[in-house]
Amino acid sequence: MIAFTNYPEATTSSWQESFLLMLPHIEKLLLRSFYRFDADLREELIEEGIVHCVLAFVRLHEQGRASVATPSTLVFYAAKHVKRGRPAAGRMSGTEPLSRYAQVNNRIRVERLSDKWIEELVEDKRASVLDQVAAKVDFTSWFGTLTQRMKRIAKDLAFGLSTSEVARKNGVSAGRISQMRRSLQQSWRTFRKND
Repeated sequence: MIAFTNYPEATTSSWQESFLLMLPHIEKLLLRSFYRFDADLREELIEEGIVHCVLAFVRLHEQGRASVATPSTLVFYAAKHVKRGRPAAGRMSGTEPLSRYAQVNNRIRVERLSDKWIEELVEDKRASVLDQVAAKVDFTSWFGTLTQRMKRIAKDLAFGLSTSEVARKNGVSAGRISQMRRSLQQSWRTFRKND
C-alpha cells in the first residue's frame, strides 16, 4: 500500500511554508542517503542536498506543479546530484582537484594535512637535520609576524589552493592575491636576510 502525505497546496505566498513542513522529513531522508560518509562531510552533503531540494521545489512552484513534490522525490534527485558532485549553485569544474565534482568523477581523494603543516611544508628529505631545524624555527618565527589575514592566505597558498580560490575565500580579487603572494615572498626574503 502506498501512503500519500497531504502537504498543503503551495500558493504564491506560502511555498516557503509548504517547504518548511516537508523539511524535517527531507533532512531525515538525506541523513539516510548519506549515512556512509564521515560526520563532517555528511553534514556538508546534507546541507547541499537541502539546497538542491529548495531549488527543485521553487522550480516546481514556478511551473505550478508544487503539489506533485514530495520529500522522497525531492531527496531522490537531490541525493543523486550531490553524490555526483553537482553543486546547487556555481559552476562545476572537472579539472580542479579540489572541486567535489572532479573528486567524484576522477576518483581523486583529498586528505587534510595535520596540524603540524609547517613542519611538513618545510621538511626536505635532502636537507641536513640542522638545516631542517633551522628552516622550521625560521619559518615559525616569520609566520608569527604576519597578520591573521595574511596567515590564512599564506596557509591556503601553501596548501596549493589556486589564486582564484583564495581570492573567493577571502573576498578579494585574484590580482590582489597575486600581490599578496609577492608581498609574502618579499617578506620571507627580508626575514631571511635579517636572520
